[in-house]
Amino acid sequence: MFTSIFEHPQNVCLTYYEHYKLSMKFSYYLATASIKAFIHAIFPFMFITSTSDTTNLIINELKINKCN
Repeated sequence: MFTSIFEHPQNVCLTYYEHYKLSMKFSYYLATASIKAFIHAIFPFMFITSTSDTTNLIINELKINKCN
């Protein structure tokens, strides 16, 4: 069930530290997007494209950091 903490990062062609930094970046993007989505739910005229912008940002980051 539990594997080495280095196994998954290696499987996605990253070092442990690179994987950590990328995961923390995604955490920041998603936390910010969550706050904007909450505000958008109350004030629909604010942050109209923020969810799709964040999704596209994450997709592009994943494409850049994938194994070649």
